[in-house]
Amino acid sequence: MTLQDLKGQIDNQALPDLYLVTGEEPALLQKAKRLFASIIPEADQEMNDASYDFSAVGLDDAIADITASPFFGDHRVVRLTNPTFLTVTGKLSDSQEKAFLSVIEHPIPGNLLVIFANDLKLDKRKKLTKTVLAKAERLDLPRLNERQVGQALQGLLEQRGFRMAADAKQELLLRTQASYSKMLQELPKLLAYAADSKGITRQAVDDLVIKESTAQAFDLADLVLKGEREGAIRTYHDLVKNGEAPLRLNALLLGQFRLLLQVASLSGSDAEAGKALGIHPFRVKLARQSLRTYPLGKVRDGFLKILDMEIQMKSKAVDPLFLFETFMVNF
Repeated sequence: MTLQDLKGQIDNQALPDLYLVTGEEPALLQKAKRLFASIIPEADQEMNDASYDFSAVGLDDAIADITASPFFGDHRVVRLTNPTFLTVTGKLSDSQEKAFLSVIEHPIPGNLLVIFANDLKLDKRKKLTKTVLAKAERLDLPRLNERQVGQALQGLLEQRGFRMAADAKQELLLRTQASYSKMLQELPKLLAYAADSKGITRQAVDDLVIKESTAQAFDLADLVLKGEREGAIRTYHDLVKNGEAPLRLNALLLGQFRLLLQVASLSGSDAEAGKALGIHPFRVKLARQSLRTYPLGKVRDGFLKILDMEIQMKSKAVDPLFLFETFMVNF
């Protein structure tokens, strides 16, 4: 089911007693939490709405809450986060497991247990997990792909009567790594900046949206592979001048070259490769674009030279800026 389906269930008061929420998109997971909270009138939330982090407080309080009838209301909502006991590594005591199974199989009328598993890898062999998967209404909120993020951005702009230049949209996606959640965090300041003109330019994005370290590493790696020595050295100097530690910067650069090599070895869609590598598909897309331009042998050579540069930084009292300049001259 989707968030829209959940809203429909809430509006129609057609609420099951158990939900399992999974997904990797923080903004959507937060929206789901707000929707579940909206089931309980604000005046009753202190008594009938509760959230427990299993990794911090265990399960006993949540079980006590979900087995108590709603207090002067129609519903009680108990949200349970980080349910690691549903994974391979987590475990409950025998008494807790028995109590939890009883909660699921014999729910109190009006009570809703909402389990937020987020991106945990559930152990489907466990009796507890099997029972949850069999009984729960599933709400899956996967990470949005680049096209979906672009569509969501356009929809938000149209709702507010704003325009955004095509190059500004592309740069915003690049600087946020096409993350829907990060895009939502950056959009308010762009809207405030363009409140009078209702038009968001590339310059506004450049001025207001900080480029993430992964995007900075991509830019630097691109300059290195293009052989633009002056541009690469200037960018490296600027990053160090702005407080970026040379070792961390070298690690980011090494990671970008490693990513190119990893992506080169994978087939399938951007989403499939991203899942295999544990990264956003947008980074896979950018890496594949780079690999169409740069010979794989050059990427391997760069990776080895950057690795050697890291070893020298850690073992010798050598100026990192000198090492990078020497690397660029010899690459």
